[in-house]
Amino acid sequence: MDFRIAVVDDQRRDAEKLQQNIHRWFSENYSSKRTVKCFADGEDLLREFKPAKYDIVFLDILMNRLDGIQTADRLREIDNKIMLIFMTSSKEYAFEAFPLHPFDYIIKPYKVETLNKLLKEAVKFLDTPDPIMTIRVSRSNYEVPFGKISAVLSRDHAVEVVMSDGNCLLCTMKFAEFEEALCKDKRFIACNRGILINMECVASLTRDKSTFIMEDGYEYPLKIHGRAQIIHQFTQYQILRMRKKCSQ
Repeated sequence: MDFRIAVVDDQRRDAEKLQQNIHRWFSENYSSKRTVKCFADGEDLLREFKPAKYDIVFLDILMNRLDGIQTADRLREIDNKIMLIFMTSSKEYAFEAFPLHPFDYIIKPYKVETLNKLLKEAVKFLDTPDPIMTIRVSRSNYEVPFGKISAVLSRDHAVEVVMSDGNCLLCTMKFAEFEEALCKDKRFIACNRGILINMECVASLTRDKSTFIMEDGYEYPLKIHGRAQIIHQFTQYQILRMRKKCSQ
């Protein structure tokens, strides 16, 4: 797959630095061709934008003239499948961008390692599209890739969805709706009553094998009855992941 990437930032030095870092990552990790074009602002991009012209758009949120949120809103009207990655100096702005279904966001100034990890996830997603779950929150719907869900928890009369980036969505959907959709995917397992976890996001098991410790630091207990089966399923999944990595 040839990747077409747009970088939209009114700070020229920031845009060019990001452009260089993207080129470097592809040169070192991915053999596909790529083009990375910089734009001074949202209007500059929109003047030439059309459906399927770009695979990924990096958007700075705080820009003069047309900001990143406004630009993303207009991009979605033209191409609702475009992968949006926001760049922001504060997580507060990232929440404003969430209704526009971004793939992720980068906090500025970012570490190269953070960008590299994000590029790896983005390329993997575009090469093998992740299933999408529509999550209803109040009067809004959020289309969330399965891989961005770390855990789903039943909370009284609501369901809490813990995202892999640390954010949480509190929705009024039924827990059974998540079970039906996610448990068809090999990554997800019900480790206890009212708890679904993404095994991709597990950092380790406690020594007594009673609790999953997630990469984000959250801990989820394994139910007593059926624990051996859960551990076996998790172990088999880890072996499968290792085999896939070794074959790459």
